[in-house]
Amino acid sequence: MINTERLCLGCMNDNGGEKICSLCGYDKTSKNPENSLPKKFLINNRYLIGKVIKSNGEGITYIGWDNSSDSIVEIREYFPIGFAHRNPDKTVSIDSEGKYTFNEGLMEFIEINTNIMNSDLPSLTEITDVFEENGTVYAVSKAITGITLKEFLKRNGDTLKWEQARALFLPLIDTVKGMNDLGIIHGGISTDTILVGRDGKLRITDYSIKKLRSDKSELESQLFDGFAAIEQYDVTESVCDTYTDVYGLCATLFNVLIGVVAPSALTRLKNDSLTIPAKFAEELPRQVLASLANGLQILPQDRTPNIEVFKNQLVYGEISEPKVNKKELENKPEAKVKSKNDKKNTAKYLMISALCTALIFLILGTVLAFTVFKDDLFPKDSEITSEKTSSIEAPDIDKIGDVDSDAAVSAKLYAVSDFRGKYYSQIIEDEENEPFEFTIKDKEYSNDYPKGTVISQSVASGSNLARDTKIELVISLGAKEVKIANLKGLTEDKAKIELLKQGFLYENIEILEKFDEDGESGVVLEQDPKYGETVSPDEKVQIYINSYTE
Repeated sequence: MINTERLCLGCMNDNGGEKICSLCGYDKTSKNPENSLPKKFLINNRYLIGKVIKSNGEGITYIGWDNSSDSIVEIREYFPIGFAHRNPDKTVSIDSEGKYTFNEGLMEFIEINTNIMNSDLPSLTEITDVFEENGTVYAVSKAITGITLKEFLKRNGDTLKWEQARALFLPLIDTVKGMNDLGIIHGGISTDTILVGRDGKLRITDYSIKKLRSDKSELESQLFDGFAAIEQYDVTESVCDTYTDVYGLCATLFNVLIGVVAPSALTRLKNDSLTIPAKFAEELPRQVLASLANGLQILPQDRTPNIEVFKNQLVYGEISEPKVNKKELENKPEAKVKSKNDKKNTAKYLMISALCTALIFLILGTVLAFTVFKDDLFPKDSEITSEKTSSIEAPDIDKIGDVDSDAAVSAKLYAVSDFRGKYYSQIIEDEENEPFEFTIKDKEYSNDYPKGTVISQSVASGSNLARDTKIELVISLGAKEVKIANLKGLTEDKAKIELLKQGFLYENIEILEKFDEDGESGVVLEQDPKYGETVSPDEKVQIYINSYTE
């Protein structure tokens, strides 16, 4: 066990006990803020408290030291401002009138952190311990070496290309969906609450009790302007739900891809000025533009309803144009605005906001895009080129016998290609297919066509069709069962790619370590299921990487 007297309580590194840490600059004589636990305080007979890292209306986060594992940790203490009080013996007491609010939040805090501790979702900071002590509850997590996504963007020119962002964000999106499936809404997804680790992976932090993420509660809220949805502010009767996290994810992606933070939802409610510069509109795939536009709708009833639908739009291109119905907006209870000054004016702002957003969609153009998981993670150069589309309107004929100079253009016929075996993204990015309108008729299992490729088309190849003719496609779901590939000897990344090619789900690929000093470092030693076994692509796959290093 390390001598904790040598630790810097600002970074928990061994600095020999010096007064000013040469590693982080922390002054060991400084004190933690009032109402927080003092430095060197021991909890659960195991964890040493260091400096306060951050605090908000829900509680206080400390850097800590785990004496059992000799490792740096972060310790989150449930300590809601205005309801909790620190006693001289460092226990927590509650005013009688705030007891219900305190206890309600405490139970939710335990549930959220216990769910995280018991989950294997890929992009969560790992919770290792949850326990009650001192009249409150604590959650301990592994300390992650990394920086916030906000800082990462600053260091990398403020933006990322879509081909860089998509592989980073897909596991994060799946993680948020997994938490939503457990009934937990983050409500604070932003570049401030996403960490970029040294391993290059994104991890979402700061899951909290729901009252912290709502301006309507008696708790001191923490909202991130530009990332918080309108239902989180005290201006509507709408409640936070899965669509709230859709808004946060879309606002984060908007910031990552466009380089600016979207205007506050309160600002957009009055005057929706959210636009995408032409430079980015030309470079980004159409399904990305559409999924962002749908996910950033101000009113919840107009927004993408949940993460699964958002992912299908972003990855598979299952896009439907948002519809704005004035009468429906006026009649829906969740769209009613509780204006403290003038309800009529706020209702007018709601209408203007919705119509402005619809106008943005018209400016962006008709969005009908579909892509597949494989191509989203491993794009081809042809799939990330910018695209400019044009449309030729049918000529207006006033009466029989009228002649229109543009009639010859509308009568032009276009040859249909053979789309079988091609990915949907390849088809819609091919300029030769621009005259046609494509729809997905169905999805079927197929042993002959890889997942995401076209099995059949409603119009035979070689046919000549007029502009805007609809062509229906059937998309492959991949084989219902596959013989799992041989992964032994492959690196982790190559093994994942091989499994993704076979149709296995990213979130079902579990990486484990195994030590073999006779084997090559960093490659797959074993796999389960074994090579050659016939399994469903929905099954979980475990691959054991050699942890031996020379």
